[in-house]
Amino acid sequence: MKNENVVVKNIPEYDFDIIEMLKEGFRRIEGVKGIFLAAFIVYVVISVIVQIILGTFFPSPPPPAEPNYLNQMIVTILSYPVLMPLIVGVIMLAIHYARGEHIAFQSIFNYYHLTGRLSLAALLIYIMTVIGFVLLILPGIYLSIAYIFTLPLIADKGMDVWEAMELSRKTVTKHWFKVFGLFLLLSLIMTLGALALGIGLIWAVPLLFVTLYGLLYPLIFDGVEA
Repeated sequence: MKNENVVVKNIPEYDFDIIEMLKEGFRRIEGVKGIFLAAFIVYVVISVIVQIILGTFFPSPPPPAEPNYLNQMIVTILSYPVLMPLIVGVIMLAIHYARGEHIAFQSIFNYYHLTGRLSLAALLIYIMTVIGFVLLILPGIYLSIAYIFTLPLIADKGMDVWEAMELSRKTVTKHWFKVFGLFLLLSLIMTLGALALGIGLIWAVPLLFVTLYGLLYPLIFDGVEA
């Protein structure tokens, strides 16, 4: 019953200014851009390798041919046990950095003991978000943002899957439009960084992780105990 009480009753109170959060994010990435960029590159490389390997068993024709959506979904889901602990490792770099702790590149591989919970959470989020998009689109958009802190809550607070999903959803819902606005701006910066011959990603990638998970996550959840 303790875990249920955390989700139902202990919804954190918080507020933030989107522009000020971005400004602080830009200040915080100074001196740590390299480690976040390197960690993200490792994640991308491993992701590509996993997709290629799984794609040989569940192929989908390239454009302009009609894609095999079922095989694409299978590949996505089967990649979770490899990729979810890794992306959580990058997220946790930002969280530990925000708390003033020493961060090390190799720590991104420290979360494979949580593979089961992280993969299950990612699967449930994927299913519910897809259903939301299929039904009315807006529920899918809502859920994709509302569940954004599920994985770090599992890794950082040791929460169960549904407990983390519900705490993330209920907490983000309090200021959903602000969280969405911040995520949208960070995504736009990432896109512009990629378009600028990829050079802009040197700043955009660390900014995304440090702002969303190194600033906003601790602001909301550091007072929460599992």
